Parts: sequence; structure tokens; C-alpha cells
Amino acid sequence: MLSDQEQAICAGRSNIVNYQRINDLHYVGHYTRRLPVSLTRMMENAHDWEHLPHVHASSFSAIDLIDSGPWGWRAKLGVPSGGHQLIDLIVDMDRHYWVSTVLSGMGQGTEIHTQATRVDDQTIDIDVRFYLPDAPADPAIGAVALQYLRGQYTQLYDEDVGLMEGRQSALNDRQRWRQVDQTGSKDTLCLGQEDTLDKAAVHSVEWRGHRYALRFWKNQWIAHSAVCPHLLGPLDAGTVADDGTITCPWHGYAFDVQTGENIGGQCKALAKAPAVEVSGGSLYLTT
Repeated sequence: MLSDQEQAICAGRSNIVNYQRINDLHYVGHYTRRLPVSLTRMMENAHDWEHLPHVHASSFSAIDLIDSGPWGWRAKLGVPSGGHQLIDLIVDMDRHYWVSTVLSGMGQGTEIHTQATRVDDQTIDIDVRFYLPDAPADPAIGAVALQYLRGQYTQLYDEDVGLMEGRQSALNDRQRWRQVDQTGSKDTLCLGQEDTLDKAAVHSVEWRGHRYALRFWKNQWIAHSAVCPHLLGPLDAGTVADDGTITCPWHGYAFDVQTGENIGGQCKALAKAPAVEVSGGSLYLTT
């Protein structure tokens, strides 16, 4: 729920980057980094508000979306230390530039301006510039703020790179599977001797144009899709809860591993998984 004050703040916000506003702010410093991702993945990540409390759990504990669109998003975020921040992120897609502003809560008034620049198809440079609404009375305060922000953004991008590289890898897999004729695939796939498979591990299996996770759960072998239907998140990286649900580590979508149904109906069900059979000491996937 937004307070009356928060509603008024949101109502008065523009959804367009105001570059002239930089002249009225106090520049604290910047953070630069080369990232092994494409410009497309980076801009996709900027718009992806859903991943914040899942990929960046040490920075954000929850998020409630207020509004979103091609211009960016506006949301109320919980922080692990308690309390909330009202934040918006406004994107200029043409210039590959975005501005994140803390509208209320801890760090109120802080603006973070990011410019992404293409180096090649799979590499970009980012320049993240930190601004405060006014110059601190004590310069030491600005130095502490810069140290904190640089540390936070180092961690945020360490975490984001894993998501963006995983997303690109999943898209590459999907494209590769589409280019392979699956019509001749057998209805049964032998995975080898059961006693050679580590029951404590999750085994990744590609078959019939999809990737599945094979794992030993509640004294039996099960298989389920390793690809979240939302944005191709790695379900094989998750664990199965006692109630039989598995949660995507990128966006928190949960699924029943036995039926594949999404808990809450927020997105599509998982791709149908093959059955797992044990015969003659060997493990098989069957359709």
C-alpha cells in the first residue's frame, strides 16, 4: 500500500529522462566496468524489476510493482534491514541510458545514472554515475557514500552477470534445438547404470529439443524441465521443497515438479517431462 505522500510523489513523476536535471545535482563519483554480455541483455535486465529480490536478496527483500512500461518501472522495495524504498528506473532505450532514483526511504534523493556502450556483440562497457540532491556538509560523508555505492554496484553487477549470461545461454540452446530435427528421436533414452549416478546431485539431460533435470527425490528418480517458461531461468539450480515445489532463482516463480503446473497461475506450466524408469539396473527416460 502506498501512503498519500507516496501516491503524490508517483503522480508527479515523469517517465522521460531529464538530462538537464544533472546540472542541479551533486556528483559524488562513478563506477565503471566491462561486462561480458550483449547490449540487448543489458537493456532487458534494466527493465526486469522482478529479479531484484531474488537475484539481489542481500540488497532487496521484496518488491511491489506500481507501474511499468517501455519507459521503465516504478516500485516499492523492501530492504533486508527493514523499511522500504520507493524507487523508479526510467530508461532511454535509444541512448542505452537509464536513471534510478530513490524517491523515498533510505538514500532518498539519490540518483544513479547509467550509460551502457557496446564494445562488440557480447561485450559492453557501463559507466554508473552517482548523484546526491545536495553537496554534503562534510566532504567525508560524500566519500563514505561513494565507497558504499561502489561496493553495492560491484555486488549487483556480479549477480546480474550470472543472470544475463544464463539468459543468453538458454536462448542459444533454444535456437540450437530448433535447428535440429527431432522427428527421429527415440521414445526411450538410457542414462546408464543407476549405481553410477550420484543421488545427491542434479543431472542435466538434453533430449528431444529440451533440457531436463534428473534428481533423486523422496526415494525415487524424477525428471522435470530445467527451463523456467517465464524467461528461461535455470530450474536445475533450484531445490525441490518437501511439498514438491521448485522455485526459479531468477524471478521466484514456483512450480509443482510432478505436474509442472505453476503455483498461482502467473505463467505457463513447465514443459512436460519424460517418465523415469529403472530396468535391469539402468535408468531410462521414456515418453
